[in-house]
Amino acid sequence: MPHLQFEVTIALDPGKKAAYADAIAEHFADFMETGTGHVAVTIRTYEDSGYYLGRLDPGEPALMLNGDIRQGRSFDQQRGFVLAAFDEAHDRFDIPTENMYAALTQHSGEEFHEYDRVLADWDQTEAEEGAD
Repeated sequence: MPHLQFEVTIALDPGKKAAYADAIAEHFADFMETGTGHVAVTIRTYEDSGYYLGRLDPGEPALMLNGDIRQGRSFDQQRGFVLAAFDEAHDRFDIPTENMYAALTQHSGEEFHEYDRVLADWDQTEAEEGAD
């Protein structure tokens, strides 16, 4: 169960947040070779300049992605997803791609708990089975 947390420095109405979250879940499923039923996406906005990224001038639009994902994905899968998320934000919200930053943290599957189960590490058999 990945948790993909986005923080942006622009105002977004609920409809735009929901549409971006849906697109992100689809990108995650495509690149990480899984379903979307377990993907969690949160989007927080910081319009009051409560955000710092050293290379930006104050007030520039920016985006930060923190993602907690299960172990087992390749660098290429991770990089592809991050770039797709960045491109999606650029296209939808006009945030310059150079003002984006991501950190993905991999966890063992047993660190992801749902009410009825604990997950396993991701492996290629999930992609072949189309599992959530």
